Amino acid sequence: MKAPGENLRGLFYDIRPFMDYTLNSTKAYHTDTLNTLGWELTVCNALHPAGTPLRRIIARDASFGHLLYNHLNRYAPMESLARVIEIGGGYGYLMKDLLDRNNRLKPCMLDISPFLLEKQRETLRGYDVSYRIEDFLETDPGFLSGFDLAIMNENLGDFPTLVGLNEELLKALADKSDPILRSALYFFERYRLAMPQGAFNLNIGALQAIEKLCAAAVPYIYIGEHSCEAVVPEPLRSFIRVCSTGNPERIALKGHDEYTIKFSYLESVAKTFHYRIVRGPFADFIAFDLTDALQNILLTRGRMGDEAEMVCQFVEDLFQYAYMIMIKD
Repeated sequence: MKAPGENLRGLFYDIRPFMDYTLNSTKAYHTDTLNTLGWELTVCNALHPAGTPLRRIIARDASFGHLLYNHLNRYAPMESLARVIEIGGGYGYLMKDLLDRNNRLKPCMLDISPFLLEKQRETLRGYDVSYRIEDFLETDPGFLSGFDLAIMNENLGDFPTLVGLNEELLKALADKSDPILRSALYFFERYRLAMPQGAFNLNIGALQAIEKLCAAAVPYIYIGEHSCEAVVPEPLRSFIRVCSTGNPERIALKGHDEYTIKFSYLESVAKTFHYRIVRGPFADFIAFDLTDALQNILLTRGRMGDEAEMVCQFVEDLFQYAYMIMIKD
């Protein structure tokens, strides 16, 4: 089956009902409405203030970007990399941390949001950075040639998601009247994705984004996002509760909905392009000390006050959020 091609541009930007499914898009929110990230505190932003109580519970008092840099350095020659693209850079805190560690990096910040791109300019003022306001799904694939590292942190859930699919609907309509379903069926067939039983949701935009990066043969790719396949190690399950269904789940936020990510599907895409995969929870590089005090906070579900609630949520996020590093063979 052929790839869906350029004719699908523009189809992913309305929540439009067709038969029994809908297409969730956050494009209008990010281009026209977004004026703060305060409604959705990312793990990166949560660790940004030096004095936050969250830094007191982790093994090393450091920002997200510094911790991630150390982790990436285990798999990529970070000191030798030059051109890096961050797709959806938030407030720019992650890139600033990377530049603090390696000022030889030449970043390009690509973002769909005018508001966030301006925030990135403020945060990264004084560094040699280029900026590009653009929907990554519409980026010319040739533009990606020559980048050494691509980063997408805590934003793949914003990409278009097909909601309420089922195998019968997909196969009945994909080859007839619906180009969106043809695109979905293409990914199942091209990358031999296991078809779920019953109703399911599909991170179609995330699949397209990873396919685009892998097809461009970017040597190192990092992604991090809320996973629908999260698992807590057995010794910690009495303290940390994470519920994952394996199906991308809706996260209702102010002005828009996002969906958790099925990382196993993205891994299948990357492996088809001969990438080696390193995958795990954020807790792999944001270690914490399970002290008696922290155990008490987790066992009481943070009911001892606002700070305890924040700490409890943060520790759970370290397992609900996953990362994947793709290394080109």
